[in-house]
Formats: sequence, C-alpha cells, structure tokens
Amino acid sequence: MRILTVRQPWAWAIIHGGKDIENRTRNIAGGYRGPVAIHVGLAYAHGWQSDALAREMNRSGAAHEDPQPWHANAGHIIGVVDLVDVHHESAGSCGDSAGMCSDWGEPGAHHLVLANPRAIVGDPIPWLGGLGLRRSRLDVYGDSIIERAEGCTCGAGRISYQHEPMCGFELVSHLTAVAR
Repeated sequence: MRILTVRQPWAWAIIHGGKDIENRTRNIAGGYRGPVAIHVGLAYAHGWQSDALAREMNRSGAAHEDPQPWHANAGHIIGVVDLVDVHHESAGSCGDSAGMCSDWGEPGAHHLVLANPRAIVGDPIPWLGGLGLRRSRLDVYGDSIIERAEGCTCGAGRISYQHEPMCGFELVSHLTAVAR
C-alpha cells in the first residue's frame, strides 16, 4: 500500500468529508492504482477555505457538532482510500460543462481521483510523513490494515506447509466504511 501525506483540513475531508479529488501540481502516482493510506501532515494548510468543504460540513451536520473536527491526529494515518484514476484538468478528462470533474478539483492541477474512504477504527496509526506517494510495509486485507512481519508469526517456524493463513503479517488496525 502507498501512503500520502495531506495537510489538514484536507486529510479529514478525504476520509470524512466527501473529498474525492486530491489536487497536486504533478502526477505523483504515475501508473499506481490501488489503496492509499491518508497520513495527516504536521503543517496546517493555509487559506483552506472551501465552498465544497462548507457544503459538506452543513450537509452532514458536522458543523453543528464541531465547527473544525480536523484539529487532531497530526502525524498519524487516519484512514484508507482507493486511488482509481489520475488526470490533468486541462486534458479534457473531467468531462462536465464547467471543466471540473468534482467540486474539489482545482483548475490546472493533476487530479488524484479517490473512492471508497475507510476510517481507522479506534486510535490512528502514528507514522512519519514525507513527500509524494510513498511505499510502505502496510497493506489492506478485507477491513483490516496489516503489516508485513520479519518472519513467521504463527509458530510453525521453517516448516512451510504448516503455516497458518496470514502468517508473516500482523494486524495493525481495523477499517470502517464512511457513509457519504
């Protein structure tokens, strides 16, 4: 699985707020399509005001519970999404009359199209951030995040035919689908 560091409030919006596009100045995904863990950056996004975020907060009622629910979890993985497409806005691939494939899209940007947000159940996973779409030892298996271990985790040792299913992986966290 890959990991993407995103500043708040955008990380929260990807997992909980219906943000289905991450805007980048270049295509950081290359040909990769698949699960991406969303890591909350330590820095806060300046000038984060967004009509799309305000609409989603009002629609979901989150604005009444907490006007800024994203003030936590810096330096942690808060969920997983599926990266399903990448295109440049000017390439004509957005398709609608306004030229944007989503309210979250920005003109002149590469759009990382995200789907199927799943939030981590319980405590978020502490992780070191970085630039780009980075590889990790984490992976998604069903509704769980697992991590590749250094060796056998079932106790069978070197006898390969006696290993239990998922031997060599350790459970890190569970995921739950986020209603949209």
